[in-house]
Amino acid sequence: MKGSLGFISPIRRLTEEEKFLMDLDLSGQTVYDIGGYEGAFTIFFARAVGKNGRVITFEPHPDNAKKITENVRLNKFDNVGVRRIGLGKRRGKATLAFRHSELATASVQEDSKARILQEKGAKAIQIEIDSLDSQITANNLPKPDFIKIDVEGLEMDVLLGMGETIKGYKPKLFIEIHGVDIKRKTENVQRVAEFLLAGGYSLYHVESQQVVTAADIQIAKEGHLYCS
Repeated sequence: MKGSLGFISPIRRLTEEEKFLMDLDLSGQTVYDIGGYEGAFTIFFARAVGKNGRVITFEPHPDNAKKITENVRLNKFDNVGVRRIGLGKRRGKATLAFRHSELATASVQEDSKARILQEKGAKAIQIEIDSLDSQITANNLPKPDFIKIDVEGLEMDVLLGMGETIKGYKPKLFIEIHGVDIKRKTENVQRVAEFLLAGGYSLYHVESQQVVTAADIQIAKEGHLYCS
């Protein structure tokens, strides 16, 4: 996965997500990539932050974590750290369910996990889980300036596990909203948005290009939230 942006194909139009991220000035910043998959965004962030910035990627699936590490090596970045662990509310273990040919949608969230495991060829493994607050303290990680969260339905748990990080540093957040259906997405974004609004964040829905307030949270039930 070598190339200037890695995850962007030259034969298709950019998504709103990609355009938004490309317009951000992340130079010199510390970026956390929570849910790294195979490292496409990790590589993008590594280039965006430059030699004075840093990227720390969290990815629980061992095969994905190996691919991220290899992609970092191929692109000759020395400003990236890869941590093979899932993030959630607290330290423990969890069952990660995944489709054999689609590791991007691997999930420990109960509804998503149940749906995946009903499918032919689905697999599950045990993984380590920890809170971001604990990971930062235990490993003396640098304070994050920007955090991308793509965790297949576990968004609220991840946020609850980074309460001290939010309180102490208030990093900007870029969150993909997930759910097995519209009802779950609606419930999920309601919890996420209320939590962040109460914490003093301003919310922006990337796809509709609208500011999100307490009165119209549901406009963000699909897509991405930028929180600043």
